[in-house]
Amino acid sequence: MKNILTIFKKEWDRVIKDRRLVIMVILMPGLLIYLIYSFMGLAINNGEEQVADVAIVNLTSSFEDIYESHEDIENLNIAEIEVDDINHYLDLIDAEEWTLLIVFPEDFASYDGTGEKPVVMIYSNPNVLFSSNVSARFVNYLIDYQRVLSYDLFGDTNYFSLTQASTPVNESQIMGTLLGQLMPMLVIMFLFSGAMSIGPEAIAGEKERGTIATILITPIKRRELALGKILSLSVLSLLSAISSFTGIILSLPKLINYGEADIAIYSISDYLMILMVLFSTIFVIIGIISIVSAYAKSVKEAGSYITPIYILTIIISIGTSFSVNTDPSIVRFILPIYNSVESLRAIMMFSDKAFLYTIVTVIANLVYLALFVGILNKMFNSEKIMFAK
Repeated sequence: MKNILTIFKKEWDRVIKDRRLVIMVILMPGLLIYLIYSFMGLAINNGEEQVADVAIVNLTSSFEDIYESHEDIENLNIAEIEVDDINHYLDLIDAEEWTLLIVFPEDFASYDGTGEKPVVMIYSNPNVLFSSNVSARFVNYLIDYQRVLSYDLFGDTNYFSLTQASTPVNESQIMGTLLGQLMPMLVIMFLFSGAMSIGPEAIAGEKERGTIATILITPIKRRELALGKILSLSVLSLLSAISSFTGIILSLPKLINYGEADIAIYSISDYLMILMVLFSTIFVIIGIISIVSAYAKSVKEAGSYITPIYILTIIISIGTSFSVNTDPSIVRFILPIYNSVESLRAIMMFSDKAFLYTIVTVIANLVYLALFVGILNKMFNSEKIMFAK
């Protein structure tokens, strides 16, 4: 145990005493995520508050009643214009200086339901997202208006009446669903990227500099060396993951426009399960990176081997996070990475099976840890691998 702690302290001091590594590996991920997501949220919210300039020809009072009945009318600037002004406003829309133009025919209000139907023109700039969004809103208003006019002309043309009912909005459930789709993927990616920044240097770097030979000739057991390396790198990588996780949690309410919404939607047991999954997952990731680094002759070579594994991890994380399967087979939770993403997803989406998934995932990941320590132990005992040039 003493030798394991010695190796642990050596790797810990290597990172902690290097201010650049502390900033880049531990502090920077969470800070960057918080700033980026917060600015994204501000940009989205500012876009939603933008005033839409809408010019309407031959505006009728009945259509005015339709759009004024919507809450978002506060962000509308309605201008009643003449037919002669149409070309001017078309030019303004093309120049991105105006949002929307709607033209009702002159005889629109006098239509009696017979003959050719009047045509309403709506013009927007498809190259401007805001203009397209406002256009979509007014298309819905016009559809409502069409229904009202149809009823006035022909009476009740519906075969049935529709009453809609819904359960009360549960903001915690909504946010939990969003977190369950987004967070597991991001956390696994940050776990792997954090491990990549310090893992190769701990083994491949020492092989490249020749210092690994000095360690190997000491009385320390190879198994203790392998376990000490994996444990120290795992704890350091977990700090990076916690930093990223904290940054996302703090910034997400701004990103999804929750304002001052309470983000404490998870219990202490939920957070403990999340940490259990994260800690066991980092063992798997560090184990893989350590084995690849022990095989490589240099840090650069280790990086080239690890990159495809990282890409595969991202693909698995994305595919699992956005899966529609909310009740996967328990057998799947023996698969590395997949089990961690699914467990985090279940915890954040308040699944009844979250605890079961977490236990199976942690046990499976600890089995992988034992396997990786055994493989790394054999690699440290192989002079062909450790002293390859």
